[in-house]
Amino acid sequence: MRMQSLRVAGGVACWLLASAAIGRAATNPQAIEEVRAGKRPVAQASWWGFDPAESTAALQAAIDSGAKKVVVEKMPSPWIVDKLRLADDQELFFERGVEVLAKKGGFHGTSDSLFSAAGKRNIRLIGPGAVLRMRRADYDHKADYKHAEWRHVINPHGCTGVTIEGLTLAESGGDGIYLGAGPGGKPCKDVIIRDVVCDRNYRQGISVISAENLLIDRCTLKDTAGTPPAAGIDFEPNSPKERLTNCVMRDCVIENNQGYALHVYAPNLDGETHPTSLRVENCVTRGANARSVSVVVSGGPKGATPGLIELVNCRFEDIGTTAITVCSTSPRGTRLRMVNCTLADPAEQSKAAASILLQTRPDTVEPLGGIELAGVTVRDRIDRPIFKLNDPAGVPLVDVTGHVTLERNGKKTEFNLDEATLAQLIPVDKATHIARWPLGKTPLAPVQANATVGGKLSPARLRGEALFLIPARQGETVAMQLASQAVGRYNGKPVEVRIISPAGKAVKRCKVEFQQEGPVDFTAAETGVYRVECQAGSHTTRIVSCSHAAMIAGEAGPVRLLATTGEFYFLVPAGVHRCAVRFWGEGDLERVSAAVFDPTGKQAWKQDDISAAQSFQIERGDASQDEVWRFKLSRPKVGVMEDHCVEMRGMPVILGFRPDGLLTPTKAAQ
Repeated sequence: MRMQSLRVAGGVACWLLASAAIGRAATNPQAIEEVRAGKRPVAQASWWGFDPAESTAALQAAIDSGAKKVVVEKMPSPWIVDKLRLADDQELFFERGVEVLAKKGGFHGTSDSLFSAAGKRNIRLIGPGAVLRMRRADYDHKADYKHAEWRHVINPHGCTGVTIEGLTLAESGGDGIYLGAGPGGKPCKDVIIRDVVCDRNYRQGISVISAENLLIDRCTLKDTAGTPPAAGIDFEPNSPKERLTNCVMRDCVIENNQGYALHVYAPNLDGETHPTSLRVENCVTRGANARSVSVVVSGGPKGATPGLIELVNCRFEDIGTTAITVCSTSPRGTRLRMVNCTLADPAEQSKAAASILLQTRPDTVEPLGGIELAGVTVRDRIDRPIFKLNDPAGVPLVDVTGHVTLERNGKKTEFNLDEATLAQLIPVDKATHIARWPLGKTPLAPVQANATVGGKLSPARLRGEALFLIPARQGETVAMQLASQAVGRYNGKPVEVRIISPAGKAVKRCKVEFQQEGPVDFTAAETGVYRVECQAGSHTTRIVSCSHAAMIAGEAGPVRLLATTGEFYFLVPAGVHRCAVRFWGEGDLERVSAAVFDPTGKQAWKQDDISAAQSFQIERGDASQDEVWRFKLSRPKVGVMEDHCVEMRGMPVILGFRPDGLLTPTKAAQ
C-alpha cells in the first residue's frame, strides 16, 4: 500500500514538473473566490489558468471577474487567444515582455477583433513593453478566410473613458485601433492613446470613426500595408450622425505607410453634423508614405460641416509625392489652418505635379477655400509648382491666405498669398465658368429619327452610379446585356437596375449579380428615350451589348469611368456657341490621356497624363447645326489608369459608342 502511495505521489510530482516544463499554470480557486467576493481588487490573470496552446477562456474569465485591475503576467510563451470582450471599470495591465497572440485558425468572422467593447465605460489597457499581435498574413489566404478589413487589434464602439497606453499593436487584419461609433453615431468619448506603436497593420494604424475628447500622444504609426487607405491614421466618419470633436494628436511619428500618413476623410458629414475640431501638432511624417496628409471634407449639396482642422508645428517629409492634398474645404464649412509647418521632399524626381494639391469632389457646390497657410515652408529639390488645382466641380477658389516660403537649390522665394499671387500660383480653368447642362430637364430625341443602332459595344466601365439612355419606338423590345465588375478585392452586392419610361414612370426593376453578366430587357410602351439607371456601389457596371442605340449619360456632372479606353462620340447641339469637354484623373497618380477630334475628323486637342482637370473649349461662330465630335481615351505614360472622369460644359453629357444614333435636345429644350 505504501509503495502504491509513493508511486501516486511520484506520478503527481512528475505531472507537475511536466506542466511547469511546458509552461502551464494551475488555477487558484481561493484567489478567484476572493476576487468575486470583492476582497481582492487586483487579480492575476494566471489564477484562471494558463495554457501555452490556448488561454482564451482563462483570460476572458479574468476580465469578467469584476476585478478593478487584471494583471496579465509575463509567461514562458505568448498568451494565445481567440477574440476577447473588455469589461466596464477595469484596467487590463500587461507586464513588460508579455505577448498576447491571436490564435492560429481563429478570427474567421469578418469583424472578429482581438479585444472589443461596445458601450463600455472606464476601460484601461496599459502595457509598456507588451505586444498584442494578430496574424495578418493568415487572413490573406482566400481558401481559409473570407476577405475583410475589420479584424482589428482593439475595437471599441461608443465607449466612454478609454485609455490605451504603452502597447505595441501589430499585424492585425484591419486596424491597430478602431474607434467606432455606437448606436445613433454615439462617439467614443474621453479617449487617451499614449505611447502606443501600431506596426504592420493591414488597413490603418488607427481609425477614428466617431470621437469626442480624443488625445493621441507620443505614438508611432508605421508600415501599414494591405488594403486602402493603408494609412498611419484615418479620421473617417461614416455618417452625418458621427463626429470629430475636440480631437488632438501630438508628438507622433507616422512613417513608411503604403497609403497616407494622415488621412482626414469626412465627406459623409454635412451641415447638420456637430462642428469638426481636429488639431495635429508637433508631428512628423516620413519615409515611404504615399502622401503625408489628405484632408477631404464635405462641400456637397447637403451643406458643408462647420469646423476647423489645424496642423501646427508639423514636419512632412515625403519621397517624391504630393505632400498635402486638400479637398472641398470651404470658408462656410470646415476650414484648414497650417501654422509653422514644413513640407520637405528629399526626392530627386517625382511623379507628383506639385507639393500641395487643391481639389474638389464632383458633387461640391460650396466654394473651395477657407485655407490659411500661416508660415508654411516648402523644401523641394524638384522643379515643380507649389500648388496644383484639380477642380472637377468648377467652383470658385476663395479665401486662401497666408505666407509660403519655397526653398530650392539654396534659394528662398517668399510668397504672400494675395489675389495677384494666387492667380499666378493657382491658375483656374476658364471652362468652369461655362454652366452645366441640366440633362434631367431636357427633352431628347434621336438625331436620326428612324435610326436603330445596336450590337456589341466597346468596353466602358462606369463607377458607382451609371446612367444609360436608349431611344425606342412603341412596341419594340429592347434587349441589353449588362455586366457587374469588381474594383479591387472589395466585396460587393448585385447591381440594382431601374428602367424609367420617357414619361418618368418606372417600367422595370431587376438585378445583375455581382461579378456576373445578365440580360435586361423591356418592351417600350411609348416612343421616346428610356433611362436605364444602375447602382453598383463602389464597383462598376458595363453595358456589353444592346439591340438599340445605347448612350452613356451624366445627370448634372461628370461620367465616372474606371480604366476605360477607346473612342466616344458627343453632339454639340445647334444654338450652342461655346462649350467644353473636360477630363481628369481621381488622384494625383491616377491619370488618363485624351484627344478631341472635330466633325471633319481632324485632331483639335491632345493632352497626355491628365490628373488635374484639363479642358478643351469649343467656340463656334456658326451654331446653326448639330455637330458630331469625338474624343479618344488612352492610357497615361506616367502614373496609372484607374478612376477618371469626363464632363461636358454647355452641352448635355451624353457619350455615344458610334456617330449615328446620338441624341439631341428638342426645340422645346432649346
